[in-house]
Amino acid sequence: MSPAGEADLLSRFGFYKGALYVRGLSLCVVSDVHIGLAETLYRQGLHFPLHEEETLIERFETILERFSPEVFVLDGDIFHSFDRVSRDVRETFSTVLATLRAECEVVLVRGSHDTMLPAIAAGSVERYDRSGYTVVHGDREVDDHGTLVIGHDHPAIEIDMARFPCFLYGERVARGKDLIVMPAFNPLSPGVVVNYTRGRDFLSPILHRVDAGSLQPVVEVDGEAVVLPPLAGIRRFA
Repeated sequence: MSPAGEADLLSRFGFYKGALYVRGLSLCVVSDVHIGLAETLYRQGLHFPLHEEETLIERFETILERFSPEVFVLDGDIFHSFDRVSRDVRETFSTVLATLRAECEVVLVRGSHDTMLPAIAAGSVERYDRSGYTVVHGDREVDDHGTLVIGHDHPAIEIDMARFPCFLYGERVARGKDLIVMPAFNPLSPGVVVNYTRGRDFLSPILHRVDAGSLQPVVEVDGEAVVLPPLAGIRRFA
């Protein structure tokens, strides 16, 4: 991407704390919040405080302060467990909703983990469309869409032995439309390194038809978004 292309990308979108902000729509999206991941880790033997609720709320509050969105979309895998939602997880979810709804409209998009969501929160949807943008979780194929925003794959980029959660941006790669793949919002998720990932290696069927080498990682450094070369270029110099 040329410097002009990078400038255009950053003028269209804000990237901060795992959130995507569509500037022209005052629309904020996060994906893969995975409320209850800490609880699962506890059951697996990690017996030290992970402060999941406090960390999530702090991240949401800083995003609200930075962008002041009119609409905030939670793009699937809002819960971590497929089949149970404990009282603590419900309370964290309620606190998250209250924090967001105090400032803006909230949209809940269902993901592959969210089998319990319809029983807990009314009005969740499979996709959210607005002014040429389509937000889906990404666990299913979608044919008719605008600029596509998906989660599901938890991308991260490895640089000098360090792992950074990243967005992946592809210009006109999804049926002629732009595509953005979201990182996991929950910082307890380590992410999946995508440096050498091919389209068929992703979980999302949407990405199976995409030239993964053309996707550009976007990482956050000291609160600012940095657009990296396409994955194909990163592979050549790794």
